Amino acid sequence: MLRRKPLYPGKNTQNQLHMIISSLGTPDKETLRRIPNDKCRKFIESLPASGGKPLEEMVTNASKDAMDVLNQTLRFAPDRRLTVEQCLEHRYLAQLHCPEDEPVCTPLDLSDFEFERRKIDITALREEIFLEALRYHTSVREQYFEDQIRSGNVYSIGSYRLLAPGESQYTSDEETEGK
Repeated sequence: MLRRKPLYPGKNTQNQLHMIISSLGTPDKETLRRIPNDKCRKFIESLPASGGKPLEEMVTNASKDAMDVLNQTLRFAPDRRLTVEQCLEHRYLAQLHCPEDEPVCTPLDLSDFEFERRKIDITALREEIFLEALRYHTSVREQYFEDQIRSGNVYSIGSYRLLAPGESQYTSDEETEGK
């Protein structure tokens, strides 16, 4: 937002990672080990080591406080970044910070995202989208589930296998079977 354009406008994932590494520097070994996707981790390790460069070279004319927030949030290791609460309390956002008007959300129910942990096909994805839409139409939802029970064909996301650590949702089973 400070530049009014993307900071890392990569043409693809690899290009974008290269831009980020060139800017922030190569992550340390501990941070790299925490990347669950083997392919991504190996790609980052294959890049030439970089010490990075000051963000002030990329974001000119920003205040000292704005740059401080940017420098403390653009970090590879999540535990080294400012939290949302810390950002809201930062000097840069002082004029916008109003604790009385900043509701805290309860943690999300992870079962709502079970399909992201499973190796699903297009049929399952369509079913998940349909089920999400049914949340807003309770009478249709009830009828749909009754029809499924009557037909004996009850959909369950649990029938799809869990993704292996680092496995992409977008690789085919044929690709992973040979490994």
